[in-house]
This record gives sequence, C-alpha cells and structure tokens, in this order.
Amino acid sequence: MNKLKIENHEDLLRDTTSNAVINNDVSALENYKKRRKAKREMINDVDNLKNDVQEIKELLKQLLEKNR
Repeated sequence: MNKLKIENHEDLLRDTTSNAVINNDVSALENYKKRRKAKREMINDVDNLKNDVQEIKELLKQLLEKNR
C-alpha cells in the first residue's frame, strides 16, 4: 500500500491502491475518543438520574398512600 501526501493537508494521505483518504493525525483521534467517552458517560449519568427520580416518585407515592 503506497501512500502519497495530499497537498495543503498535512495530516491527510491518499492510498494509491484504493484511492482512499487516510487521516494520519493521532492526536485528533485521541481527542475524538475522549469526547465520545465523555458523551457516553454523560448519557449514563442522565439515565441514572432518570431512574433515581422515578424511584423517588414511587417512594413518595407509597408514603402518601400510607398517610391516607
């Protein structure tokens, strides 16, 4: 697989066999992975909060029913 640099783009290479463009910027890939991980964690946190709120609502309903 031969690769050629793409003019005016330091981090891009072109595979001469498949004509594919390859991004050679490792730090950009690491930043993307960090952002993706942070987004997943945030989604998990929101899901956990939703579950906690639902549980609190159920407990409040039970308390109200006991006090009637």
